[in-house]
Amino acid sequence: MTGKVICPICGQIDQVEKVSTIYLMGIGLERLTPAGENQTEKIAFNPEFEQLPAASLKALSRRLAPPSTPAQIPIRPIHPDMVVLAFSLVVPIFLYGILTSQSDMLLPVLAILAVFYLFYFWRRKTILAKFEKQQASRKSTAERINQGVERWIKLYYCLRDDGVFEEGMQEVVPADQMPGLLFGNISRHHGAGY
Repeated sequence: MTGKVICPICGQIDQVEKVSTIYLMGIGLERLTPAGENQTEKIAFNPEFEQLPAASLKALSRRLAPPSTPAQIPIRPIHPDMVVLAFSLVVPIFLYGILTSQSDMLLPVLAILAVFYLFYFWRRKTILAKFEKQQASRKSTAERINQGVERWIKLYYCLRDDGVFEEGMQEVVPADQMPGLLFGNISRHHGAGY
């Protein structure tokens, strides 16, 4: 069992464990047991939590999972000016190919390119503003998730009260409302209890 952390509701320490420990133990069980298999073996880390069947510990672990980032595109966003620059570096190769094989198409292609560049430079401020807004949103989301994880690491869980709390705080939040606590939707300075 971890240090002597007392639950603010029940005033006991016997059914209190760190949220991160419960999560890691549950993850360990999921990796050790085949899917769909009923297993009754127990994990020893807190005498009261030893009594939980593996399936219950796994379910609790999922409920107490840390915040995660939403699924993102695996490639890093590229600045619009860099896209246009790369395009501009490749265009001469295609223009030379058109000049040597279909010279009568060179002027229409140049006209299309001119329209493209005019449109880009006309809308550049709007395109850059949208790009910067997306970048700021990604950064804000990442910072919010990091802050949530930092707070998650400090949380304890009371099995008796089915709630989470920070050491030294007088508030216990129902485990199902943990995301609200992590992201500030639930005040951390209210009185004890639900």
